[in-house]
Amino acid sequence: MIFRILKRVIIYFLAVILLCVTLFTIGVLWPLDHVDAVKTETPIAIINTSVIDVAAGVILPNQTVIIDRKQIQIVGPANEVIIPETAIRIDGGNRFLMPSLWDMHTHIFKVTPLLDMPLYIGYGVTNVRDMASCPKANDPFAACPEDFMRWTEQANNNQLVGPRVQGIASWHLNGPGIHDQIKDLPEFFGTANAEQAREFVRYYVDKNADKYTGKVDAIKVYNHISREAYFALVDEAKKSDLDVVGHRPLAISAIEAAQHQKSIEHARFILHESFAGSADLRESVAKGLWSEDRRRMIDEHDPQMASAIFSAMKQSGTWYVPTHLTRRVDAYGDDALILEDPILRYLHPLMKWQWLEDVNKVISEAPSPQERQTYRDFYHKGLELTGTAHRTGVKVLVGTDYIVAGITVHNELEQLVMAGLTTADALRAATVLPAEYFGLQKEYGGVAAGMNADLILLNKNPFEDIRNTQSIETVIFNGNLYDRKKLDEISDAVERRARSWSVACKILWEFIKNPTGY
Repeated sequence: MIFRILKRVIIYFLAVILLCVTLFTIGVLWPLDHVDAVKTETPIAIINTSVIDVAAGVILPNQTVIIDRKQIQIVGPANEVIIPETAIRIDGGNRFLMPSLWDMHTHIFKVTPLLDMPLYIGYGVTNVRDMASCPKANDPFAACPEDFMRWTEQANNNQLVGPRVQGIASWHLNGPGIHDQIKDLPEFFGTANAEQAREFVRYYVDKNADKYTGKVDAIKVYNHISREAYFALVDEAKKSDLDVVGHRPLAISAIEAAQHQKSIEHARFILHESFAGSADLRESVAKGLWSEDRRRMIDEHDPQMASAIFSAMKQSGTWYVPTHLTRRVDAYGDDALILEDPILRYLHPLMKWQWLEDVNKVISEAPSPQERQTYRDFYHKGLELTGTAHRTGVKVLVGTDYIVAGITVHNELEQLVMAGLTTADALRAATVLPAEYFGLQKEYGGVAAGMNADLILLNKNPFEDIRNTQSIETVIFNGNLYDRKKLDEISDAVERRARSWSVACKILWEFIKNPTGY
């Protein structure tokens, strides 16, 4: 009797396992809810539209724009431009044509093409700078340089709906401790000294290096790299013609970072570096005693110290990417503003779970009403300082560092206007200035003959209200026409992916194929 019961239990148990394995296999093999890229082979004529000259901050009314062979061929008065007979005609009346947008602080993961990558194009974002490539080959989570290059080539060749990746940063250098988080990395990833920092740079340029992952454009520094390692790293990066980007390392003054980095990310570093205790705070890092007293940083903020930082950044040409959306989450992570944000409809539960872990961790570390208010004051002070930085002449770039693609660029534009930038200034931070950052001003950031045909046609004037950048009627990427019907198809497909059990199976399969020590 007991034997028969045990036998049945084993059979049922094996049947359940077989069913789960079968369903998982079906999920992995199930076709992705695909979005086909558009390929427009005939000229496009946008007729009688208002062209936004973002650089000059003016609108040119009654213009007709002819696009062909991936480029803008003609921009001129509507009554003077001859429209090709074969052209697709788009009525631009009462609409506004502007250059497409950039996101200068993204994290495109290995699984992003399975999730929300098409949203970049869906929301008019055609170029991005990615801020952390893989630390080792075959990483299931972080994309490698070869992935970014392949995706960019596929996007340009109409095989993938997604943006070009114009800049790729290395895995972030965060000092000793990295081996506790990720297994099987070379010893020099800990950057315990100057020589290890130099090895790290050489690793990203030496194709013969062990576990080489591919050539990057910049070395990314993070919080806990030591002073010795930092200065060796920037010297070695210069020898290899690599930029240094990322956080202001906690042991390095903001003025020193401005002298050595092409860009500094995240507004909080200004508050860290502009109160009476800033020097002591930097020195505490080496002792392992660093602690962020946000209330003191706000209450004892010294505008003259901040002004010195901005002057150093302006003089060195250091770019500033404030990523205010990240601080907004810190401040309002327990509020409906964040937790009921409509953009979360694009977020797969696996990704949302991971994101909420970080959100809840911040709240659990400062749960009282007074502590929550301090976080909010810190965020708003950061906005204020971004406005001051801009007025001082620091070049501000739009970067999101957020969990949802594409749409968040529009949200970050709102943040910059809240910070005190004009709508024209904010638009420049997402169009003209990113092109300048990469030396691509002749190709991107404007609506002029000879420039790349990356454009957005809006139903409302963004100079009147920055939120009007979301009134997208048409996106043109690389000369290909994404009309409103196609943009809705992209949005709907990403929403379906966010609810898909088969996508979850595909994500988990990537980790099973390439287990990691994260």
